Amino acid sequence: MIGQIKLGNAIFAFPGVENFHPKPESWYKKEGGPVIDMGPYFFTTLVNLLGPAKQVQGRTLTAFKRRNYRAGPNKGKTFKVETPTTYLATIQFHNEAIIQVTLSFDVINHQRNHMELYGTKGSIIVPDPNMFGGSVYISVTEGGRWGEHKTDKMHLGKINITSASGRSNESPTNANYRSVGMSEMLYSIEKKKKHRCSGELSLHVLDIIESTMKAATTGVPQKIKTKCEKPKRFTEEEVKKILL
Repeated sequence: MIGQIKLGNAIFAFPGVENFHPKPESWYKKEGGPVIDMGPYFFTTLVNLLGPAKQVQGRTLTAFKRRNYRAGPNKGKTFKVETPTTYLATIQFHNEAIIQVTLSFDVINHQRNHMELYGTKGSIIVPDPNMFGGSVYISVTEGGRWGEHKTDKMHLGKINITSASGRSNESPTNANYRSVGMSEMLYSIEKKKKHRCSGELSLHVLDIIESTMKAATTGVPQKIKTKCEKPKRFTEEEVKKILL
């Protein structure tokens, strides 16, 4: 419907895990930060939609040298920040699409969509890669309306969160099926099929994560050394089989 995807934006940005986690220090130590935390969700989604990545460049920002404990026994005290807390990256994929990515622990609030992709015939808004379900929106005219494609009737889109946890994305209007990857893997092994959560895919996503962090901290563009096949679409018929 939207043609060939040429460019896009992805963002994860919130004020940090210390708002709810009693021991947030590990997120802020060397080699911690938002890319290693949230990159697996966002980069895996991008690889599923666009195929493998080939190059990344970026910059970093550290908004605070010390952070406040806001939960747990140390509430009111502070701890040291040893890693960048915002990464701004540009990733080029083998299909030539270029995606700008923001991953940050320094943003109190924002109104941007988690992921928007722009094609030759239109644009698509992708729901939160950190969760399941959520409506997909598509627009194919300049200044036109966005058509909503709901997922709450799909097997992995049905709302199953019944109470708020305090995290902005975990609300009683969302879906969370985090064991599905493992279930699909076990089912595929039993049926002697290639599973989607493969070592090849995982290694490529890890490569993107490490390359993004290195490119952003050094200012030197990084070539993605690995490559993987674009995973096949996970159809409703296949999902139904692992739920039986």
